[in-house]
Amino acid sequence: MCENEKCPECKSTNILDDNENGEAVCMNCGLVLGKTEPTPPQDRTPSTNKNASKHPIIYTSSAIGTKTPSNKRTELKIAIDIHHLIPKLGLPQHMEETAIHYMRKLRHETKKHNPQKIRFTKNELITISIWTTIKQQEHPLSSDEYIKKIEGYIKIKNLMKIEKRANYFIKNKNRVPTIPLVTGHIIKIADQLENNKHLERAYASKLCSYAIQILHKNPSLITNRRPNIAAAAILLAADQLIANQLQLIPLAKTANTGTGKISNLTKTAKRYAPPLPPDC
Repeated sequence: MCENEKCPECKSTNILDDNENGEAVCMNCGLVLGKTEPTPPQDRTPSTNKNASKHPIIYTSSAIGTKTPSNKRTELKIAIDIHHLIPKLGLPQHMEETAIHYMRKLRHETKKHNPQKIRFTKNELITISIWTTIKQQEHPLSSDEYIKKIEGYIKIKNLMKIEKRANYFIKNKNRVPTIPLVTGHIIKIADQLENNKHLERAYASKLCSYAIQILHKNPSLITNRRPNIAAAAILLAADQLIANQLQLIPLAKTANTGTGKISNLTKTAKRYAPPLPPDC
């Protein structure tokens, strides 16, 4: 926002200033300020023009002095919140564009076909857009971890209920565990165990390496299971086969799951584990 600039119409200082694209919009009344290319109202959609702005937040251009519709200003505010929230959650910045695109698509679909009159609040749109991006890009973050992180910034009631309503408009694939996804969880859990002094660095590295070998040897271990549970069980199986240094309760707490779920899968993982590496 530009603190020194005021809207000539409503005198508000709540102005979005996009230096990269040379466009400023008053978020109070919608007046477009700054230097930009005029675009007919019917063409105010994501453009395929090579010269059009590629910034994920601002994708519309208007003649100076025209008003940005209130629904577009709302969409812009949500996009800005997503832009600022992504790094705060410790997520890669490249997720921003996908999350904003999903948010716009969901808003469009709820207005187009909505016989049940389903509505989403601003916080719900932010929450489900980022969560859907996490799933699509197979980022190793469980739903419980995501909820815990995002609740530090916005309040949500039930992520699964929000997702169920969103799926009415945009069908999303379930977060089917994949080898890269579970591998990411294995590495993350092992690093956390090391940082919390539950494992020594050398052993954590050895344990993580062998756990990944178990995963690749028998990928069916992750079928229909949550990624964090599969990763924790495979780590425990690797530990029990190498040196039996890992305690179940700290592991379950680090993986954010129950001990029973880990124990049951650990037995299967041990049964189909590859031979121990020579250095074990």
